[in-house]
Amino acid sequence: MQLSRESSQAGFSLIEVLVSLVIICIGVLGLVALQSRSLVLSQDAIQRNNAIMLAGDLLELMRSNAGAALDGKGRFSIDSPYAKPVGEDFTTRALEAADGSCATLDRGQGGEAIAGKDLTCWLQQVRTLLPVSDAILKANFAVCPTRQPPEVGSAAPYADPDACVSPDASMVMIVLAWQDNTGNSAGCSGGLCFYTLRGAL
Repeated sequence: MQLSRESSQAGFSLIEVLVSLVIICIGVLGLVALQSRSLVLSQDAIQRNNAIMLAGDLLELMRSNAGAALDGKGRFSIDSPYAKPVGEDFTTRALEAADGSCATLDRGQGGEAIAGKDLTCWLQQVRTLLPVSDAILKANFAVCPTRQPPEVGSAAPYADPDACVSPDASMVMIVLAWQDNTGNSAGCSGGLCFYTLRGAL
């Protein structure tokens, strides 16, 4: 018995449809993978931008309260109320009822009390904008006098013993860290990403 020409063509069309479906499925899977990767990279970029902004904000807070930030010789000291060595907590001060909120804080008087309140408000921003825990803040954040930049490629920027020095210096180094949920290795090590800012006060 011979197959008719029509049934032979119908079978060929079915194979074409199946091949087309496989190609479309592969394309859709590729688009989904590309979209998920772009979301991860966007999140990484947002966190890095937040870290840059936060470090710059802290530097400007210190510059605007130079009387508390600097010693009598105009240098940043490890004894400054803004200083925070690795492994220690920030020296914060709770806002009082008269202060209102961080947005309405009157910084006109300056001084050590304002420095503590500055750090309280700044840490609120850090916790809002970066994925950090209290352990990360204590173990990986640093605000210290420095004379030279950290070693290139060091995982923790303060690992270089000369980068974060205890004597007074004219430069300050601010190190921020946050959890790396992206798997992006640029500037990240051991599940943490770091940003370091060095500047003069």
